[in-house]
Order: sequence, then C-alpha cells, then structure tokens
Amino acid sequence: MGRIIVNAVEYDTKISRLNKALVKDFLTEKKAQQKTVNTLKQYNYDMRIILTIIYRHYDNKALTELTRKDIRNMAILFQDMQMSNARVNRLLSTLRSALEYFADDDETDDYEFNVGSRVKGLPKAPVREITFLTEEQVHWLRDTLFDQGKLVQAVYLMLSYTSAARRNEVHQVLKEGLAEKFSTNTVIGKRQKKFKLYYDDDTRQIIVKYLEWRGEDDIPELFVKVMRDGSKRFVHPSTFNYWCDEFGRMLTIREGKKIHVNPHCFRHTRLEVLSRKNVPIEKLKTLANHNDISTTASYLADRGEEDIAEIFGMAADDFK
Repeated sequence: MGRIIVNAVEYDTKISRLNKALVKDFLTEKKAQQKTVNTLKQYNYDMRIILTIIYRHYDNKALTELTRKDIRNMAILFQDMQMSNARVNRLLSTLRSALEYFADDDETDDYEFNVGSRVKGLPKAPVREITFLTEEQVHWLRDTLFDQGKLVQAVYLMLSYTSAARRNEVHQVLKEGLAEKFSTNTVIGKRQKKFKLYYDDDTRQIIVKYLEWRGEDDIPELFVKVMRDGSKRFVHPSTFNYWCDEFGRMLTIREGKKIHVNPHCFRHTRLEVLSRKNVPIEKLKTLANHNDISTTASYLADRGEEDIAEIFGMAADDFK
C-alpha cells in the first residue's frame, strides 16, 4: 500500500519547498555520515511519503513545526493505509532521525526540549550533552591547531568561542573585511534575527594568517576546504561537527579522560567564562542574542555545590 502513496507530479508541484529543502539537507548530512546508497534511497523514499502525508493532511505544515499530536495522528494514518507495524515503525524512525537533525542544526536553546521524543512509541533520544571547557583548554586547542597548520580549524574554534555564536551563524560568515575589523557581516540567527558576530584581536590575527595561507579565490564565504587537486570548496555545516570531534580527541589525549566537544559547547563555555569574570548576565544576554535572560542563565554551569562549599569554607570537591 505504501508504494502508491507518492505521486510524482503532486510531489514536484504541491509539496512545500521548505520541507523539500529540509529533507535535502537531512539527506546531505546522512551522505556525509557515509551511509550506504541503499540506506540513502530508503531515507529519501520514507521522507517523500512523510511529506506527501503532511501535504494531504496537514496543509503542508513545516516539518519542524509538527507536534506530538500531529505525529501520533500520522502513525494512525499509516496504520489506516494497512501498512505493517514494521513499516510504520521505520517511517517514524526516519522522521525522528530527521527531526533530531533539524533540532541540532537549529542549535536549539532549550535543552530540555527533545524534538525526537515527539514520535510516539519510540525511545526518547538522550538530550544533547553540554560540555564546559576552560579558557585554558580553548587556548591550548588554538595554539596546537595553529602549530599544526590547521588554520581554518583554529579560525572556526576562536570565532565560535569569542562570538558565542551558534553553528549556523558562524557558517554564514563571509571573508571580506574580517582582517581589518572586529565584526562580521550580518548573519541571520534564530527566529530570523539579524546581527553581527564580534571577535577579539587574537582571533582577528588568526583570521589574517588563514586568509594569507588561503590566497586569492572567488569564494566569498570564510570557511573553505582545499581539495587534493588544489580546488577549494565551501564547507557544509556538518564539517564543524567533525572538527569538534577532532578537538574532543585532542583534549581527551591531553587530559587523560573522555572530553566530548560539539559546536554548541563553545557558546556555553564563552558565557560561563565571562560570567566567572563577573560580566553581568544582562551583557551576556546581549552577546548571546537571547530574547530572555532566563535562557542565558540556563547556559551557565550549576554552581550550587560551589556556593555551599564557600559558605562552609570548603572546596566543592570535599562534598564528593
């Protein structure tokens, strides 16, 4: 029954362009993860079915705006089409995977909100791990990357850290003028907010070195990858995740314990470091481009035991 759901003409002309663009980005991410050709074809076919259902029954609602109730009713629709339980579960699993990717790609501010948990009957995926690095660790990574000639990674690290920006905001940065000032072009953040990212002189000097190494090209974006044949290519946002995995491995070897690094941890780390330097939370809110100060507060580390230890004149480790 599932094989006759998708009508090619309907899909090409009626399905939401936004949803098709979201699916294209999702499939690009799966391809970057080196999924097999058959797996990619199955993801694609599953998502075509899901988008068709959304068009016919949900007025082309954006994938990212689906509610738990929407997905529960979608599961009932699948069952009404006499799909097997295994088929229904696979469609819902694909949908959950896509929703979790969209949530991560949007760098959601609400860590308690797990978009994947909207899919009824499937295990709730773990909330994305929050990692706080120290300023010394960030600077060690910067120096090590610079010494290894990994200038583009060093630029990404320091621009992400000093600006406290989200992954997609950093990805929008253009190279023009960065070497002469301390702010980027205007980027578009969450809820279509427009603003510039700001960085310090140390970051600017690394950008200068990177642009000198990169040389002349007609790519306006800041982050490019040099291919084996010498050509250059603007990197996909998922590349930042791979770089962060490398940073995590570097720190794990150095520290002798597992340290997980993801693009969002630089945002948390920057705000936490500044907070410990007594920068008022109102100013941190401005730097983070948050609408609500409570969101900024949620980005900071829990210092409950530190505060109690201070009251007793002890170290926080004494309570462990």
